[in-house]
Amino acid sequence: MRLNLFVRVMSGIAVLPPSIAGQITPAEGDESVRPAQKAGTWYPDDPAVLGKQIDALLAEAPPCVQRGKPLAVIAPHAGYRFSAPVAAAGYRCLKGHSYERVIVLAFSHRHAGGYSGVDVPAELRSYATPFGEVPIDRKACDALLGLPHFASHTNVDEGEHSLELQLPFLQRVVGEFRLVPLLVGRMTAREYAAAAEAIIPLLDENTLLVASTDFTHFGPRYRFVPFADDVPERLRALADQAAAPIMVCDFDGFSAHLETTDDTICGRGPVALLLRILSMNGGAAAVRTAFDTSGNITSDWKNSVTYQSFVFTDRAGTLEQQARDALLRLARRTVEATLKGEGLPSLSPDELLESLRADGACFVTLENNGRLRGCIGNMVATGALYQSVMHNAVSACADRRFVSNPVTAGELDRLDIEVSYLTPKKRVRNAEEIIVGRHGLLISMGARRGVLLPQVAARRGWTRDEFLAQTCRKAGLPLDAWKRPDAEIYSFEAEVFGEP
Repeated sequence: MRLNLFVRVMSGIAVLPPSIAGQITPAEGDESVRPAQKAGTWYPDDPAVLGKQIDALLAEAPPCVQRGKPLAVIAPHAGYRFSAPVAAAGYRCLKGHSYERVIVLAFSHRHAGGYSGVDVPAELRSYATPFGEVPIDRKACDALLGLPHFASHTNVDEGEHSLELQLPFLQRVVGEFRLVPLLVGRMTAREYAAAAEAIIPLLDENTLLVASTDFTHFGPRYRFVPFADDVPERLRALADQAAAPIMVCDFDGFSAHLETTDDTICGRGPVALLLRILSMNGGAAAVRTAFDTSGNITSDWKNSVTYQSFVFTDRAGTLEQQARDALLRLARRTVEATLKGEGLPSLSPDELLESLRADGACFVTLENNGRLRGCIGNMVATGALYQSVMHNAVSACADRRFVSNPVTAGELDRLDIEVSYLTPKKRVRNAEEIIVGRHGLLISMGARRGVLLPQVAARRGWTRDEFLAQTCRKAGLPLDAWKRPDAEIYSFEAEVFGEP
């Protein structure tokens, strides 16, 4: 992703006081606490005033329309006069949900482009705000510091606001939590995948992800003037273009948007890493909770900054949890019976849920401590879903890729079983339609055909082009065969669920 010259200008606001901010300082000499460097200028330093302001903004924010507990939030970080209402619309959706840890993906305006990888504080124990201190999750930070692409950089966070301005909202809505503060620097697509793989083990039902960014910085101040007419409407259209890939967790689409438009999104790194994390961890559904611009607020369109907020939740499936559990039990019983040389499990179809008796296509995957031991499925429904699960479970036990080392009954206690319930396949006319983390692929040319499930590409952090190339490899075709006019490409989606 190409960095624009706008990063040399302190972004996030159209007009604000100088960044020589008043500070909420910790005990004198305590360098383990990061002071609130923007309190008193970018947002109130009086806790009573700040609390009243945030509470009013949360109350005025539009009702949340997302379903389920939020996994992640994208929120702006400009001075509260400009961006706080948009941020509040996202943070309002956290009400009623509890979190013990919050991972904030931010960045350094001052050092943008000056460091690579992800900055992790090595010595800090907390961040201070007017509401008090937010403790840092030292165990999580220290674990990341031992991994590639994570390091502590001197003074990267000095005078920075992109992370700090998220904290008062989090304190007001979430309450007490442990913070993992990460500042994202220059990264390649492969490095984003590696960083995401390192962060994913920290995610659980009590952990929230937050990405901090403002969107388009328009005008001569930011050296970005791609149009001169109809500025409000065209800024909205550019925001919609950026939002489209974000709302489907499309890392490749977001990267393409930046490359083709040079859109001056200051927190492109945090957003890209968030999308990579979510897509590699099963995907998510998103809603845009608010949009505004500083031009609209000040009626000055010569220079304007765009603000958007988003909330991400688990993608809704069509199979209820009871049906998923029943299919996994059936797959386990079938695998056990097959490996022990016994007959297939007996069952009465009338006793099964209706969703299991309906036609369905699926794959059954067997892994031993993360090593693939079998994966067989059908792309087109030819009978009841429960029958497909049983048939594919039997076939997975005899996957011909492992004919010289077949799975055995001695592995039963170490086998993990996963079921992928497939949607009907759809012909792909434009490769840009493919979203890694959401789509699986089938590529055929002549007599050759290759299939890869959505989770294969997602878990490996492949880009779209890598996914297409690896599907061609699976088919025994040249890696670039997908570009040929006689190649047929199909996508499909899958509800993927496995044993605990």
